[in-house]
Amino acid sequence: MNITSKANVIVLYNYYKTWKPEEYQDALRLLNILVDGLRQLGHRVQPIEFWKDVKPALEGYNPDEWIIFQWVEGIEDEIGGDARITAELDVMGWTYTGNPPSALKLSVEKGKVKKVLERWRIPTPAGQEFKSADDVDAWHATTNTQGLFPAIVKPVSQHCSAGVTKDAVVHDVDQLRARVAFVIDQFKEAALVEKFIEGREINVGIWGNGRPRLLPLREIDFSAVQDPLRRMVTWDSKWVPDSEEWNSIPVITQPTISDALRAHIEDIALKTYRAFDCRDYARVDLRVDANEQAFVVDVNPNPDICYDGGFAGACNAAGFTYAQAVSNIIGMAVTRRNRRNTLLNTMRKLRTEEMKPQPARARSGPAAIQVDPGGQRLACVRVSAIKTSRVYKTHKVWSEVRPAQPR
Repeated sequence: MNITSKANVIVLYNYYKTWKPEEYQDALRLLNILVDGLRQLGHRVQPIEFWKDVKPALEGYNPDEWIIFQWVEGIEDEIGGDARITAELDVMGWTYTGNPPSALKLSVEKGKVKKVLERWRIPTPAGQEFKSADDVDAWHATTNTQGLFPAIVKPVSQHCSAGVTKDAVVHDVDQLRARVAFVIDQFKEAALVEKFIEGREINVGIWGNGRPRLLPLREIDFSAVQDPLRRMVTWDSKWVPDSEEWNSIPVITQPTISDALRAHIEDIALKTYRAFDCRDYARVDLRVDANEQAFVVDVNPNPDICYDGGFAGACNAAGFTYAQAVSNIIGMAVTRRNRRNTLLNTMRKLRTEEMKPQPARARSGPAAIQVDPGGQRLACVRVSAIKTSRVYKTHKVWSEVRPAQPR
């Protein structure tokens, strides 16, 4: 993965009208750190801000001249808004950093996330989705709940630990029913219930395409939390600086871990990255029990990438400055745009070649003759060695499969 220092970069970000003035100023502070770092590396950078409608914000900019650093993590009052924005960017012909709409949309549908993990046989805690508190009783009447508790209850479509508080862990069916009712009332969506894995929490940053690379592991330090059932990453620990959780849950940047467990975690993380068709960068969160069995509890395409966030910290541990890490991700998008443009140019050449009149006995270049299984001769045209759905390693492209002209 090469650092790219020439790409023109649009830093695309959005704001919330419900932000307090100090929250907006903090967002601008983080933006300036990113923009200044990229400019120091030689990028031409243009920040572009919008609220909900991205199309007007990009008018006047050419997708062939600019790459979008996609820094939209959510849209106000819209679940999966970042997936909508990236889908619109695709329609407009933009190349942008980060994950495609499919991965972003899937990641906020935790019930479907569980099904994907189970389909790929990736270890994840046993779980169940509830659309109403009454469903808990029906489920309890037909299911053996032994071994499920303690369980953790989360909103099914929220991220950033929304709804995860010290009260999120329940110990019996009555508490489960009450917590499910609370989540549904508070967030107006279904609740996901999972077996709570007591133990360590480790996250793995991954970046790249084709052969994605692992970043150094990071562990949440729960040593100051006495109750093992409160050793979890809550909303307050992420977003409320004055809270007890914020000040008592630091990060271990070089966790002590056996080689066998490290290999196990890394294998699971890579498998998860591929299962969700992640692109450019993502983070996988795992819980590890006392028997060193690891379970995926969250998949984060486009995790928080501000300079003091976890992903940037993992990049720093791998030897990249913040600006270098972001530029590296931009380079992945540049490579994607170049490949797309090469493919489009090849297809144009093929169409042009196909439209040329072919004399009865003429051959285009060093054309070859092949015979299909039915004995019919087929004509071909040699054009390039670019690998596409119509270009093969034999350095030949079939302009079309058609009967050869009679001799």
